This record gives sequence, structure tokens and C-alpha cells, in this order.
Amino acid sequence: MKFLESYLVAIRPFLLTDKSERALFVHRGKRLLYGVFLNMVHAAANRAKIDKQVSPHTFRRSCTTELIRGGANMYHVKELLGHETLATLKHYARLTILDLKKTHEKCHPRERECADVQELPDIDNETQTGENE
Repeated sequence: MKFLESYLVAIRPFLLTDKSERALFVHRGKRLLYGVFLNMVHAAANRAKIDKQVSPHTFRRSCTTELIRGGANMYHVKELLGHETLATLKHYARLTILDLKKTHEKCHPRERECADVQELPDIDNETQTGENE
């Protein structure tokens, strides 16, 4: 967060040509175009010797998956991503369910040490209040 705050206060204002630009990241004074960002990601992946195909969306998906695996509230993740409904996060919840199945396979059902596994919210039946039960 400190890096982001420093960027917003000390760097971004000097990069802008139009002070009304709302994009977080800018290039040559304007919104950072997807193609420019994609080239930056590919160059970084090449320098890191990553053999898999990567894109900016790869980071978004990886971060989302780790947030959910880490127990983040699904409603908060939905808002963070700018999604309209929790149904759009089903695909990430499935990944978490696979993680839960692996945990279940490792733990006997009567073992109390495995009681820390959290139940996932029912994303097919969102509540009107938007709160996680």
C-alpha cells in the first residue's frame, strides 16, 4: 500500500497531461492502454523465465483465487472486482471447493484439528442484505 500511496502522491500527478484522467496507471500522460500493459507483463514474464502464457488477467484471477482461499468475504471480493452479483464468482468458489476436498481427504471426519475449514457462502441464493451468513 505504501508503494501505491507514493505513486499516487509523488509520481502519477507528474505523468498526467489531463488532470481529469481517472485511470490509476497512466503512460505518456494518458490511460495505460491494455496492449502497452500486456507488453509490460510479457516482458516481465520473459525476464522471470516464466514459460506459461500470462496476461494482466492472470494476475487478477490469481489474486482473486488467493483472496478466497485465504478466507476473504465473497461480498468484499465481488465489490473489489466490480462484479454485479456473486454468481460471477462461482468459478473461483469451485477452486476453493477443490481445496476443501483435498483438506477432507487429508483429514479424518472426526479429527478436531481440521475444524478450521470454513464453510463457503451459498452464492446461488444471495441474501438481499448482501451480508455473508
